[in-house]
Amino acid sequence: MMPYNLLVTCLAVYHVYSSPAYGQKVVIVGGGVSGLAAAQHLCKEGVCNITVLEAEDRIGGRLYTDRFHDEVIERGAQWMHGIRGNPVYWIVSRNYDVVLDEWGVISGTSKLSSGRKSHPATDKLLTASQELYGEFYKNLSTIANPDLLKDKILMHEMRKAWERKLVSLNNTIDKDITDAVFYYTMTKWSLETGERALNVSILALLHYRYLVGGDITIPQGYSVFLDILQKSIPKSAIKVDREVTKIVWQKSKSDDRLGDATNKSVDSQVKVEFVNREGDKESIFADHVIVTVSVGVLKRYHRNMFLPELPKQKVRAVNNMELGVVNKIFMYYEIKFWNDTDFPMRLLWDALNASKFTDDARWYRDIDLVEIHSENMLRVWANAHVSREVLDLSNAEIGRRITEIFRIFMRDEVIPFPDDVFVTRWHKNKHFLGSYSYIAPGLTKFKKRIAAKPLSVDGIPKVLFAGEAMHLNRYATIDGAYRTGIREARRILKLYSKQ
Repeated sequence: MMPYNLLVTCLAVYHVYSSPAYGQKVVIVGGGVSGLAAAQHLCKEGVCNITVLEAEDRIGGRLYTDRFHDEVIERGAQWMHGIRGNPVYWIVSRNYDVVLDEWGVISGTSKLSSGRKSHPATDKLLTASQELYGEFYKNLSTIANPDLLKDKILMHEMRKAWERKLVSLNNTIDKDITDAVFYYTMTKWSLETGERALNVSILALLHYRYLVGGDITIPQGYSVFLDILQKSIPKSAIKVDREVTKIVWQKSKSDDRLGDATNKSVDSQVKVEFVNREGDKESIFADHVIVTVSVGVLKRYHRNMFLPELPKQKVRAVNNMELGVVNKIFMYYEIKFWNDTDFPMRLLWDALNASKFTDDARWYRDIDLVEIHSENMLRVWANAHVSREVLDLSNAEIGRRITEIFRIFMRDEVIPFPDDVFVTRWHKNKHFLGSYSYIAPGLTKFKKRIAAKPLSVDGIPKVLFAGEAMHLNRYATIDGAYRTGIREARRILKLYSKQ
């Protein structure tokens, strides 16, 4: 009798090699989380005839753990947002320690730019401002057809809600401070949406699905998730320094409907052209291509990237999508100048004294939160406005300007300049052009579904789309990227499971 373990192995091998999908070639454009998730899932199901083409010299995309002065820093994704129902959390927590980060909790200090002492009721106002989301969401969720609100601006609607909130609180604090608290709240939310609230739809509060459990960090660095994903992918399958320049696909006769004919022929292949690390042009043919580039890259380059061009309906949907900008500024000091009880420090701009600064730019109002990153390092978040205004400057100049802000809020003219500064610049990298997607005015779930729909030839999905922006309600998250990669891998597997 054949030993049980050997029997199981033989059956597994038979399943893999007898699967109709086994011989199919899949090319994945982008080695970020969604691309690696798709590759891993395909390989686990026996489809290992894959190639991952990554334009950068590393994998991971916008998940990028690095080191700065021997400290772990996250250039990109910082948290796992939520525990319950979050596949990334459960995968990582089975292998590594994780920590709940209470960065959003009212703690540390609140300081006013005018130099006045923080009013005793300021923290109460900050708590009230945090309650705005729940109250506003509750009111929105009762609307029968929320898409009618697609053109409403988050900043404007939240301002109205804030004024009503102040009336209900019988607030007596002067308007300068209440406005400072509101602006702080909107700036803080801009870090979550990736864009200033002035450019975000109120539907962002309805589209996004929050998961219970708070924000989780990994002491070893978020990139450990990449190590887990790679284990099931052949090393030879991942090609870095390969910038895809063209995807040649064949439209079906029903091209304007993205292909829904009933003929199930899979004879046609997709040609993927790319430039290798030496600058030479190469090409590869595939039965299916999964495109995982950021929506910023898709918006800017789709006209030249796809041949034939994308269907008009899909172009309109993609052009309605937006990629936000969030960067981080890490400031290292050989000798720390602060007390740990000072941070996190919320910067409330109750008065604008431009004479304190070296120029007339108003970008500094969007610097609102300073945190301790490690024993000798501070971390400052730079939202879209700050990024576009000042991140063309040198790291040293940025450190000098942030120090000017510290001196004003801490009332100390001798606070030293940092000994070293590291700044992320995601919006400047042509392979990303931003940080994560958000819901802009006019974008509906219907349009997002169109943007994520595959390009089909004779009813067969040939070019598929994944990435955080392609998820309906977990966009702007690593688990959203992961889920879409799995989704498109399953779409391919399902196609052949029926044969």
